[in-house]
This record gives sequence, structure tokens and C-alpha cells, in this order.
Amino acid sequence: MSDLRFDPVSNQWVAFARNRQERPMEFIPLEQIRQQLMCPFCIGNEDETPPHTALYRQDGSQVGPQDEMEQWTVRVVPNKYPSFRAINCDMDEKPVSVSATGPYQAVSWPGVQELIIPTPRHVTSISELNESELLVSFRAYQDRVRYLESIESIKHAMLFMNCRSSAGASLSHIHTQLIGSPIISDQLLGRAQRNEQHVLEHGKPLLESLANWESQQQVRMVFQSDHFFVFCPFASRFPFQIWIVPKHSQRKFVDCPNQMRDELARNCRWLIAQIEELLESPGYNLLLHQAPFSLATNDHWYFEILPRLTRPAGFEWGTDIWVNPVAPETAAKRLRLK
Repeated sequence: MSDLRFDPVSNQWVAFARNRQERPMEFIPLEQIRQQLMCPFCIGNEDETPPHTALYRQDGSQVGPQDEMEQWTVRVVPNKYPSFRAINCDMDEKPVSVSATGPYQAVSWPGVQELIIPTPRHVTSISELNESELLVSFRAYQDRVRYLESIESIKHAMLFMNCRSSAGASLSHIHTQLIGSPIISDQLLGRAQRNEQHVLEHGKPLLESLANWESQQQVRMVFQSDHFFVFCPFASRFPFQIWIVPKHSQRKFVDCPNQMRDELARNCRWLIAQIEELLESPGYNLLLHQAPFSLATNDHWYFEILPRLTRPAGFEWGTDIWVNPVAPETAAKRLRLK
């Protein structure tokens, strides 16, 4: 069965992952819940997940493949319910064509999907991570994205966290997902092309120009740290949507120095704690936006926080035009007051 199917109307690829229906779901109607006896991400339950691909100690060092299992701070495991067929260890697997029906294209193509578990404790938000858990988890983000970049057939890495049921989480113990995709979507390609055009016309990445403008205007700025601008974007799709943008162009997240990476981690924790206090702990998504590996030369990566306070409805799905009930200027002001 194919992993990917192409829709010629929307010009989009769709990944089919039928085994994801087997995922454990804590967030279903109460009368349908079968009590979960153990959390597969907590310490002591390592046998409930596939064998780890990386294991980090409290000081950030990795446990070697020959070392015995020991107390860990961050654990990386393959996703038990992946969206793509797992890639072979030779890391050079080619797509396998599948007979399609009529005008439709479909292919079976391998990818990589991992879970980064940032703590052995059962916590439900980044705001609950202690300092070592927070900093080591962001180090693991860098390491695993760098690993995906080394695989020839992987074209893009998407790093994201879904926190709480309204944001798409199927388990309450927080975890970050990393998907290495063998295709480049039209959205990613279009964003890279718009950035390239801006670089040609202005000599700097598009996001750098936007962030500098927001810094000058201050109306949507939440705060500035040593290496980052933090603001609510001008055309926010969601209430209290936040961008965390490096102050200076840096084409790859994996090239971020340790001090800057730690600052980013602390910014994310602080912002999410503020959102939870202000908005009564909504679900949220945390995303790393970066260009496809082959198009990253002049691009600009950034992190995004999306509190899940509204749901798209018919107009959004039918037009891809989003309706946001809270202006970004209002959201930034309220966050600054916290």
C-alpha cells in the first residue's frame, strides 16, 4: 500500500499511516476510556517503546551503544506508529512506485519518524521541565535534525510538539516528534522561493526584514533577548500566535551555538508558562520552521508557538483564509503585562 498520494486539485501530497489508528488515546469521551495502566514514556517503562536511538544523561552527554541502560534525562525512540515506512539502515533507499488508479499518483517512500521524550517524569507541558531536562532536550533536537540531514533521501525535517488533546496529543506525557520527509511540499517550496526573491531584492532573508521591522515598531513585540526577537506575527492565524526569531541570519538551526540554543529553550519555557497562566492552560503546538535541506542557504529558521484556542471551520477549510478573533497587537500587549 502506498505511503503517499498526490491530489492534483489541491496540488498537495497526503501521507497515509493506517497503523496510527492503533495509537493509545487518552483523550476520548470519559465513558469510553479504558484506564491506562502505564505511561510508555515514564522511567521504568522503556520496554513499552521501540529500543532507543539516543539516550542523554543529565549533563547532556550521550549514553553509548555499549553502555548499560542507566538513569536518563532525555530519550529518543522511533515512533511506533509512523506516518512513513521506516528507512533502511543503508540510508540510501529509493522510492518504490505503486500502480495508481487513473490520473492519480501514488508512491511508497521511506522516511524517518522519532519521538524525543524530554523527561522521565510524567509531566504535561514544557513549563514543568526542570533546567537540565529543558536544555538537554533542545540539544537532542539539534543532534537528531543533524542526523536526518545526513540521510540522502531525506529532504526536510519537521520538529514539533503537540501538547494536550486540543493540539493533537494522544498521550499526556509531553514528547516532541521529528519527521524526516522524502518530499518537499508546495508550501515549503513556495516559502523558500519567496525568501529567495526577497534576498535578491533586499540582500537579506525575508524573516530578518520582518523581525527588524517589528523591533522598530514595538506594537507586536513581546520581548527581546540577547539572540532573539519574540513577537506576535502581523497576520496571526491563531490568537496569541508567537514567533521566536533569531536576531541575526543563521541558515540552520543545527548551527545554533550552545549558548543561543539554551536561550531559545528558556524563552520557549517562559512563553508557554505565560500563556498557561493567562489563558488557563490551553493546548498548544511548538514548531521548528526551517527550509528543506537543499534550499537553506539564504533562509532563516524560527520557532513558533500556536495556542489552540479556536478551531477552523467551514470558511477556513473552504478558502484557506483564517479568521482570528484576537488581534496580534492585543495578544502581545497582554503577554507583556504578565
